[in-house]
Amino acid sequence: MSKKMEKKYIPLAEFFQNATQNEITLTYEAIENIMGQALPNAAYLNLSWWKKTKPPLTHYQSWVNANYNVIDVQLGQAVTFSRLKQARSDENDADENSQASIIRLIETEDARSFIRLQEQIYAQSEFEYYEPNVQHLTVQVVRKQMAEWRKFKRQTILLCITNGEFAGYSRITGYKEQRLQHAATIRIGVLKKFENTGIGTALLQNSIKWAQQNGVERLEAAIMSHNNKAIALFEKQGFAVEGTKRHSVKIDNDYYDEIIYSKLID
Repeated sequence: MSKKMEKKYIPLAEFFQNATQNEITLTYEAIENIMGQALPNAAYLNLSWWKKTKPPLTHYQSWVNANYNVIDVQLGQAVTFSRLKQARSDENDADENSQASIIRLIETEDARSFIRLQEQIYAQSEFEYYEPNVQHLTVQVVRKQMAEWRKFKRQTILLCITNGEFAGYSRITGYKEQRLQHAATIRIGVLKKFENTGIGTALLQNSIKWAQQNGVERLEAAIMSHNNKAIALFEKQGFAVEGTKRHSVKIDNDYYDEIIYSKLID
């Protein structure tokens, strides 16, 4: 990846590096989801913005460096990219159903999409603490939280974007108490349609990596005792059981235990 590429296009470059399809059509919204930022006005107004592959512009490197070029543009709607070196014909069937994903830190412009993603997961999952439409989060509240995280440097959200669609997230929350600042809790949520695709594993692995890079020495997770998929996921990544919180969660009139997991970060 060229060092001259503008920072905001790096997630798009990572997306194309991970892509295996011979041809990819992305809406403008999907591209902006991948980037975490809005495309410039020129991308909406000029076909030439997509076709140019010469300096001083650098945005084109995000797909050209991955051997893709632009073959069709519907201004303001969608862009189609084609791989310069096509996969073998016997690989085409697999490529048609393949998914390209990236995991990146949340950006300010992701606030509204994150709220929507979280509410969708609340509506689909029986393992969340909240029911849909209870928190009443606003874009302003989320952006204010993000500003506080940047100062504290022990909290963040990692987003997974698959084929331009928000698929899941990992939320890492550090403690503010002085003697607990080496530790943080983690919660992961994935949309049902993207379950069993490896997204949960990728989010957890990237969260551990983020913790290593940001001075977090201990990650903690509370998992409902009947959430077998999450239990298997965390145990596979080296989390150890520390104990059980009995009747920790009450849903309707039923009580559920939570298993407390932790991982010490080297």
